[in-house]
Amino acid sequence: MSFDTYCRECATHYADTFTKNQHVQVVHHGITPPNPDISEELFYTINSHIPQVRAKTCPVCLVYFHTLSSCVCHVDNHHPPQSRVGCLMRPTKEAVIYEWERLIEAVFPGSLKFIRKSWRIVRDENHQMMGDTEDEEEEGDDNFYDI
Repeated sequence: MSFDTYCRECATHYADTFTKNQHVQVVHHGITPPNPDISEELFYTINSHIPQVRAKTCPVCLVYFHTLSSCVCHVDNHHPPQSRVGCLMRPTKEAVIYEWERLIEAVFPGSLKFIRKSWRIVRDENHQMMGDTEDEEEEGDDNFYDI
């Protein structure tokens, strides 16, 4: 857990440090409130029920990520739903992923689709630079999909 996205005065988590800094400029007249007096581990344990924290937490292995995009990348790559994997892996129940995606959409509207679209663009650019075609893609390369 990082205090970079948390405002102690307002007890609010923000999607990223930029948004928190904008909040500090407007609401607190540029004076950043101090971090909580407890450790970040204890802070996370206490605040794990807050939607902004849960959205950045893997719904399967319960690992917290500092950014939403790193959490989405982790879930997409390590916990694919049954519809995206064959018999080689133990799939994640689609309902678990669906509920987590709904939480993200409620807490950070539009973020999930934007993150996945950005990854597809970067991936496609990397394939073009390397001269790859769709026929030459490796098995794990289709980790990015529309919601």
